[in-house]
Amino acid sequence: MSSALPYLKSLKKGDLVEFAETTDLDGANGYNKMDLAVALDNHLQENSSIFGGVKSLSEYYSRLASPPRRGSPVKRESKPQTPGPAKTPSRRASSKKEAKQVKEKKEDTSEDGEDMTATPSVRLPSRRASRAAPITDLQNSLPMPPSPAVVTDVIDRQANRVREGLEDAWTSMGVLDRCHTVRESLSSLKAIEIMVLLLEGGSVVKELVPIRYLTTTPPVQAAQIPAIPIRVPDLFVLLTGAFWAPFSLWLISCLVLPLMAAYFINLSWQASTPVRKTRSSPNLAQFDPLTFNIAKALLVYIIFGNDFKFWGIFSTFALRKISASVPGGIFGLYTGTAVGTIGSLYEAILRHS
Repeated sequence: MSSALPYLKSLKKGDLVEFAETTDLDGANGYNKMDLAVALDNHLQENSSIFGGVKSLSEYYSRLASPPRRGSPVKRESKPQTPGPAKTPSRRASSKKEAKQVKEKKEDTSEDGEDMTATPSVRLPSRRASRAAPITDLQNSLPMPPSPAVVTDVIDRQANRVREGLEDAWTSMGVLDRCHTVRESLSSLKAIEIMVLLLEGGSVVKELVPIRYLTTTPPVQAAQIPAIPIRVPDLFVLLTGAFWAPFSLWLISCLVLPLMAAYFINLSWQASTPVRKTRSSPNLAQFDPLTFNIAKALLVYIIFGNDFKFWGIFSTFALRKISASVPGGIFGLYTGTAVGTIGSLYEAILRHS
């Protein structure tokens, strides 16, 4: 705040509007008295070199040049200022003419190359325009982000595309169809019996057929591959009795004789009606699984539990070899028969439920 601002505030608004028109201050009618005094004070200070010679503004510039008084600014502003004499229309015209002559003189001197010490006239925009301009510029310069609904929609579409692609790839490979086929094949008592027999027979063959060392591959230094020993099963053992005696004993006691008992003692076939017997229905089992497992358990108990050698046909070596090769020994054979017995009973219950 300058020292001449109280003088401007003490004047009437009409005098301030007259000063604004004399000094070419735009928008004077849009201000109230206090804001017009402040805007006029800033405008006259910035253009003191242009309007310093105007007679109507001599009082303002004289107060501006005088140093500020010490003391309370409230007291200084509360003192009434003596308003200047009323200006006649002729005096207003003369002051406008003098201001215009001074302004033209300054422009001529600036064209001749002299230094300009005055700053150009500044036109103060209205308050509404000055407040709205930064907001408009910010909105134009910064891109607005999309709404959360748009972002969520884009993410959902991408997730659906990925899921559909995976489902199509999974269906084209046929993995589900193969899984259903394997499941259907294994979901039967026959498949369970075959897996038990393969486990027992594979263990016997692995125990009876030795693995012999054949050769060693040379190392490859460039590929960092070490020497690999190659071992193959000795198939010449198939020509000896050391293989066939134990294997035939397992084959007779765990497969051949139980199958014969299951074929001739078929309780499910006996319980069927005569119509089903003559037509040979596919649902009628040719081998009774319950009889198969019961006969197998009895043979295991008689042969391996009591060392029955079929009247001297098989040796003790064959009996001990079977007991050592099957996982769990004799108890492993009993476990296989127990699994088959429970499976056959469960299948019969489901069939008649």
